[in-house]
Amino acid sequence: MPLPKSLRRPVRRAASSSLTGQSQRKKCRTCNNLDPRDHTSSIYQTEAAKEPRASLNLVLDALSLAKTKQSGCRFCNALILALDAFFENWRGTRGRVNVVMKENATIKVSVDGQRWKNETVEIYAGSASRTPWPTLGTAHHIPVDSGSDETFDFIRRCIQGCIANPKHTACRFASKSSISAPKRLVDVGRSSSPIRIMDTEGRSFQYAALSHCWGSSPLLTTRKSNWAELAVNISFSVLPPLFQDAIIITRQLGLRYIWIDSLCIIQDSLRDWETESFKMGSIYQNSYITISATNSGDGSARCLGERRKPVKIPFQNTTGKEFALRARKILDHLPDNAPNGGPAKPIGPLTSRAWALQEHVLSTRILHYTATELLFECNTSYRCECMPERKAYPTTPSLIPKAVASKKTGAVWEAWQRIIEQYSTRHLTVPGDKFPAISGIASKIRKATHSDYLAGLWKGNLASDLLWHVSLPTSASSGHFALDTWRAPSFSWASLDAAVTFNILDDEEREIFVPTVSLLASSTAPTGFNPLGTISDASLTLRGPTTSATLCSEQNHGKWDYTLMIKGTSMIQITHDCMLVETDVKTEDGREQRTVRRGQPNDLSRQFKAPVLCLGVARYDNFIAGLVLGVSERNILAWERVGTFAAGTEALQNTQEQELILV
Repeated sequence: MPLPKSLRRPVRRAASSSLTGQSQRKKCRTCNNLDPRDHTSSIYQTEAAKEPRASLNLVLDALSLAKTKQSGCRFCNALILALDAFFENWRGTRGRVNVVMKENATIKVSVDGQRWKNETVEIYAGSASRTPWPTLGTAHHIPVDSGSDETFDFIRRCIQGCIANPKHTACRFASKSSISAPKRLVDVGRSSSPIRIMDTEGRSFQYAALSHCWGSSPLLTTRKSNWAELAVNISFSVLPPLFQDAIIITRQLGLRYIWIDSLCIIQDSLRDWETESFKMGSIYQNSYITISATNSGDGSARCLGERRKPVKIPFQNTTGKEFALRARKILDHLPDNAPNGGPAKPIGPLTSRAWALQEHVLSTRILHYTATELLFECNTSYRCECMPERKAYPTTPSLIPKAVASKKTGAVWEAWQRIIEQYSTRHLTVPGDKFPAISGIASKIRKATHSDYLAGLWKGNLASDLLWHVSLPTSASSGHFALDTWRAPSFSWASLDAAVTFNILDDEEREIFVPTVSLLASSTAPTGFNPLGTISDASLTLRGPTTSATLCSEQNHGKWDYTLMIKGTSMIQITHDCMLVETDVKTEDGREQRTVRRGQPNDLSRQFKAPVLCLGVARYDNFIAGLVLGVSERNILAWERVGTFAAGTEALQNTQEQELILV
């Protein structure tokens, strides 16, 4: 009788009794002979599990490891040689070396520190028939050139595997959209025809799309002055190197057309930019394949080219016999608790750009060109050159389709909030693009929920959306401030350039999550043709429980903390949106009223005690969560958010129902 799933868990146990005490003593105390077995920290899978039987994670001191003599442990020496080959000057660090081992698998080695973040060295057997020691596994071959025939064959297998697989229903349905096709495409030409920009005139074409960083290098763009010229002929030599590679990839895949934003949108036409950027969601969704130049920082950085070759690590057994031991650099793109812990994590400059997130999320099929290998994702699965088997792993492009297919509105709201959490960590060249750069995803959410979009929040999930909070910096010198130029209302996460998080609720928590505010009215004022894009004003009129409080600021270890004083309760620490300052605003009758607002970079931070208003937004169990508000300087009849709070319901027993305008 098989074990129930709840019992199929890794177990930690003492060293195997099958080994004699003498053989155990031969294991190196530092590296355990790079063997995941028979260490006090070894973890063993149950017999029912499909994963390798033993695993071991070692954390080694870099300085101590670097002092290991060449005549010492031959396993430590192999580890040191691999580190020397890929982590320059690691010997001088005071960090940690992390060694992850699994039985019959490769060994993953990383070094702590921002310099080597996400970088991993993989040690593996060069030959499956002659492994240096029994527990070391082999690795899949990765071509040393991303433009090789072998690599293009891998891409074709990935695409055809997606298209032909009957289980990939989400990949087939995703390309059906009511929004029109791109207005323009780049015709990559044939032997008898030139490269040019063509008007699609509403017709359907099979095309690729490019996702890339613009960067600071000169970039060929379509403008009113050169549109007619580019519609006739574009010389291959005048294209940026990245665009040249994108055209080569398009041709290699048997396609004739590609969509490149800088060429297919007239950049100095506001009307054309707003109209076409609003359609980006469907443009990437309907593309045959999205080419993601993940490792290219700008148009001058090619995505086709040579990669760093693996290195040979000298290794001999006790009899002097030499074995094929290899090491190569990989990027830690596999999800946590691989392979089923979540979507893959492609790494490169493009993953820090805000516009690229919706291109990733909304693509039906996407090919990431990273520094070390190719990663393919679709709405159903992902494959990479280091793990080419086709399996139904979670993917980022599947996030919204799966949420919609679940027919649970809560799943769609959760998908939106998770996307915003990622989006808020990314950068924009033009700060005013905060809403346009996410409008493609917002369009999909609106279509799925039929909810009103309220400056980055949703009417159907308003209470939960209002309770976003800033992921505060760990150091005193890296604090956040209010924006110099208004971009969004204070109740929106888009009003700050800061990473934000939400309290993601599961099904059980949603049942006890009770909104305590009601929406009486709302307004947003779009500035252009994109109804989900840039706005000039927005407000919410809410009714909910309020109580007056005093907000106190205090500096601790160089950082500012803010606490609420409410009559009859203990102090409540808030999660502030950024540095806060006290200020005076004039009331309707001309009197000055003390309040609190978000601080600007040139504001002097100091201790204060000033009145604020607390608005209860939602209740769950015996807790209530809400907003901390100050009187608005823009509209003295309205309130602006400065932070959030959470406290026991007894803290807000003496509340008063009140109508408030938030701006």
